[in-house]
Amino acid sequence: MKTDLNERCETYPLERTPPLASVAARLVRHWDKLRTKAPSLLAVGDQAVVSGVSFLTAAIIGRTTSTDEMGLYYLMLSIVMIVLGIQEQVVAAPYIIYSKRGKSGQELAEYYGSAWLHHGVLTLVAVVALAAGAAAFALAGAGSLASGLAIVAAVSPLLLLREGIRRFSIANLDITAALAVDCVVAAMQLAALLAISRWGSLSIWSIYAVMGGACGLAAMAWYALAEKPAVSFRRDRVKGDWKHNWGFSRWALKSYLIGNTTPQIMPWIVGLAAGTAATGVLGACVTLVGVSNIFILGVANLLTPRAALAASEGGGPELIRVLSRAALLVGLALGSFCLFVAATGDLLAVLAYREQYQGTGMILLFLALAMLMSGLGMIAGNGLWAIDRPRANFFGDLCGFSVTLLAAVLLVAPWGALGAAAAALLGASTATVVRGLMLFRFLATYRLQPKAS
Repeated sequence: MKTDLNERCETYPLERTPPLASVAARLVRHWDKLRTKAPSLLAVGDQAVVSGVSFLTAAIIGRTTSTDEMGLYYLMLSIVMIVLGIQEQVVAAPYIIYSKRGKSGQELAEYYGSAWLHHGVLTLVAVVALAAGAAAFALAGAGSLASGLAIVAAVSPLLLLREGIRRFSIANLDITAALAVDCVVAAMQLAALLAISRWGSLSIWSIYAVMGGACGLAAMAWYALAEKPAVSFRRDRVKGDWKHNWGFSRWALKSYLIGNTTPQIMPWIVGLAAGTAATGVLGACVTLVGVSNIFILGVANLLTPRAALAASEGGGPELIRVLSRAALLVGLALGSFCLFVAATGDLLAVLAYREQYQGTGMILLFLALAMLMSGLGMIAGNGLWAIDRPRANFFGDLCGFSVTLLAAVLLVAPWGALGAAAAALLGASTATVVRGLMLFRFLATYRLQPKAS
């Protein structure tokens, strides 16, 4: 019997233990299949990394600093988000739309080069503006705000570079590159913040220095290792491409400044009306609810180029199909999250930030409902972008902004962070309804007369 067993083991030595190369090849095949057949899953995964590191960063700061320090962090973060948003609307958004309209080969490479040069000019403008703001706060005697803006100005080129790499990679439907960059940033940023909080003390300077350093190292790794699309820089095209893009981006920028900067302005309103501690509470709740934003932004990152392609190649019917599937996904994901928050109250805030954030259940619920409405509004806005109607998007955002601002003036002083959350819900609902009505109106004619590609 022993001889039999030995003979069988000698005859089939490799059946039970496949070679390492075979396992690696199989993993590569599965990854390629996922990348080509399920890019939406990768987009959601990428956004999960971005939202996850934002939440964990806030949790580390919230657990190791005071609510006032948390409030200062969020005030500076609001400035960073506004700068990144302006970059997206002026540079990335028109590139996403127009790169899908008949551009290929050398023409696409030159257009890509122009987009990167536009990015560089915008970065320079941002640094100068932030440095001027820091100097103004210093002269006014607001030392903490001046210090915060100074470090943000110093690291903003690195933050903008990382975001540019990410946005252009997604626009080129290379979700893998964006995911790799975001994973590198997440690992380095969280490791450094944990180390500092354990063996030192976190400050506004150390927090943003870590964020900038992580973005810079990830950008270097991308440049050295990633497979990048062809790019060609032609000085004589830069001005012409800018003028061509500006016809679209001026409306996208107006829409962003009116509609999407409200969450970044709200911490300043709360800080002035109720103090930095209330700002810290609002910021902590926004970050918690922002975890649910994984699905919204993951879908949005892929929806924008796909909607543009659907409108260009299939007209209204194909665009409606793409938007409907996105709306179903967002509605199910965020609707379920709203029900969970309604059932658990302030449980998430207490688990994440400890007992000092008790009593925030209604704030979380209002913000979760606002996130649901914003997600549906984002889908309608992508549809308006895809049919080249950014002006209609702007009108919806203007209505939402007006309602939010009016509600904030009435509600923030008596209710603090809860009033800000209620104002956000009212504004998001208004913007979504107006965008949806405008989209249905334009699609009624666009369906019959799809634009040529």
